[in-house]
Amino acid sequence: MGNSERISTYDSQSPEYHRAFDVFLANTDQKVKAREWLKNLVYKLPSRRVFVDAGAGNGQVTGWFLEDFERTVAIEPNRSLCEYLNVHCPAAEIHHEKILDSAITDTADLVLCSHVFYYIDQKEWITHLEKLVSWVDSGGVVVVVLQNHNTDCMKMLESFFGYRFNFYVLAENFARLYGKDYNIGIETVPALVTTVDIDSALIVGEFMLNLLPISNPPARNELEDYIRRNFLVADNGFSFSCDQDFLTISN
Repeated sequence: MGNSERISTYDSQSPEYHRAFDVFLANTDQKVKAREWLKNLVYKLPSRRVFVDAGAGNGQVTGWFLEDFERTVAIEPNRSLCEYLNVHCPAAEIHHEKILDSAITDTADLVLCSHVFYYIDQKEWITHLEKLVSWVDSGGVVVVVLQNHNTDCMKMLESFFGYRFNFYVLAENFARLYGKDYNIGIETVPALVTTVDIDSALIVGEFMLNLLPISNPPARNELEDYIRRNFLVADNGFSFSCDQDFLTISN
């Protein structure tokens, strides 16, 4: 592997991103853990009239709870993903627009925004959270999901680019502004990426590094060295944590 070969770079709307995302999903229990956590929350809601999935992606998560609510609204600005949404969630009301451009007419019992904030400028995090909270009904809950800042994946991101996403800062800022009016909490749910080969581990590593815009991609052999040093477990298998933070806001 030549020293000059760089890791792949792509944005969240590219085919390369979706292929890497598929490899990530095939090698992690993150979605399984998220479904279990959300299922417990949904069944405890006092009412299940309206579900808003803000940043619904391909509709996989949206589809989990489509039949549990009288009405489902899926917000997704990526038109190619909306095509999958139409297939996976034909009963959902699909809004092809960004969160801040969306005008939800009815308040919701559950507003979910899962792994979307990576792609939002951190300066706009609080504005997006305020928008999501404005859609929730009395007795309902807003759930925003992001990877925990202390995971192996976030440490890798910081090692290469000097930055990791930290949801606790957002929660603290929101509490400082609105803590008297809302109940705010964060629960961390453990999750792992496990692969049986270095090629899959490298793709997942590239996927994680691409959560940030990359102007100067590191060499692929540098990423491989990092993964082998930090994530090798046995028989050329690899394991690294990708725990999820579930930020909940209710009134």
